[in-house]
Amino acid sequence: MDLRRKKGLSIHAVWLIFGIFIPVLCVDLHGATASEPLPLLSLRGADVKIGGELELEFIDSENDQNQIQAKKNPSSRFALDKIVITPQVHLDTGILFRADIEFNPDSNVKLDEAWIKIPDFPFNTWLKIGLEDVFSKPHRKTESYPLLGHAFWQDEDLGLFAGGEYDGFYWRFSLTNGRRLKDRRASEDNVFPITTDDDDNVEQNGNKQIGVGLGIDYTIKEGHQIDILPFYYASDLSVADIAYLNGISNYPAGSTDNDQVRYGLNLDYALRDFYFFGQYMKGKDGAMDRDGWYVQPSYKVHFGYPRLQSVELLVRYEEYNVDLVKDTADSRTWDRSTTVFALLSEVVKGFKVKAEYDLNEEKNNGPDVENNELVVQLEIKF
Repeated sequence: MDLRRKKGLSIHAVWLIFGIFIPVLCVDLHGATASEPLPLLSLRGADVKIGGELELEFIDSENDQNQIQAKKNPSSRFALDKIVITPQVHLDTGILFRADIEFNPDSNVKLDEAWIKIPDFPFNTWLKIGLEDVFSKPHRKTESYPLLGHAFWQDEDLGLFAGGEYDGFYWRFSLTNGRRLKDRRASEDNVFPITTDDDDNVEQNGNKQIGVGLGIDYTIKEGHQIDILPFYYASDLSVADIAYLNGISNYPAGSTDNDQVRYGLNLDYALRDFYFFGQYMKGKDGAMDRDGWYVQPSYKVHFGYPRLQSVELLVRYEEYNVDLVKDTADSRTWDRSTTVFALLSEVVKGFKVKAEYDLNEEKNNGPDVENNELVVQLEIKF
C-alpha cells in the first residue's frame, strides 16, 4: 500500500497522543483493580460485589464526505465510549450471578450481559443460563474489533451455555436464540457497514442455534502455553434474515437456501512475554459465503514503575472476504483487509492507555476508500 496516496491524519492528533500519554503517567488511581472488586457486603453466605468500567476516546478518522454512507462525524473528536456497571453475587454454594449494564451516549441503557453460572455438575461440567458471549469469542486486547469480530462474534446471545475441563482438554456447548443479520459499522465512524450477527434477542420464529467446541489447553512448561479451539455453530435463517439477504446487492434472487453455519479455529500461544493469537472463521448465510482470518503477535515489556507498569506492542493483520460480486455502492459486498499497530500501556493497575492506528483497505470495484483511523483510549476499570 502506498501510504503517500492516503489522506494524512491531522498533525494535531500526533501531538495529542503525547499530550495524553505524558500526563496520565502522573495520575493516581489508588485502590483501583482491574479484575476482582472487593466484596461490598456478605448476607447469608452471599458476597455482593460491584465493579465497572469507563472508556474515553479520541478518534481521528479519514472520512471522505463524498463516500460516507451513514452518520457524518467530524474528522477528529473526543468521545465517551461507554460506562459499564457490573454487579456480581457469589453464593457459598458456588452459584454466581453477573451482569454488565452499559451506558453510552448513542443509545439507552443496555443490558450487555446477564447470566447465572452453576458449577460442579458431573464430569466437571458447569452450566450458564442467560445473556452471554458466544464461546468462540476470544479475549480482545485492542479497542478496535477485528473484522471477524464485527462480522461474527461482537454481540452476546441468549440461551444455555455449558462447558467443562479435564486434563488439558475442554469442551463448550450452547443452545441459544441465535442472532439476526443486520448492518454494523466496521470502524469507529458509522460508515461503510458490514454484515453482522446482531444481538437481537426478540426471537419469535422458533429457529435456534446449536454450538459445539472441543479444545486443548496445554502447558508445555511454566510461561509456555498453547490453546487450540475448533468450533461449529448451526441454525436456520429467520424470515427477517432472508429479507435482509435479499436486500444485499447481487445476492442470488429466489434462493431457497436457508442454512446458517459458522465454523472456525482459535489458536492462542504464549511464551513468557510474547503472545500470539490467530483465528480463522467461515460463515454461510443461505447463498452468501463469507470467510476471514487474522494473526496478532504482541510483546509486553514490564517496567514496574509506580506510574508505568507495562507497555505491550501489538500488530494485527486481517482479511475478510464476501463471496458475492462487488458493488461499489453496497459495502456489504466488499472484501477487506486491515493492518493494526497498537501501543497498550498499563499505567497503574486498573488504568490503561491504548493508542491504535488502523490501515484499512477495501476491494469494491471502485475508487479507493479513505477510512484509516487513529484511536487513543483511556480505560479505567474498578
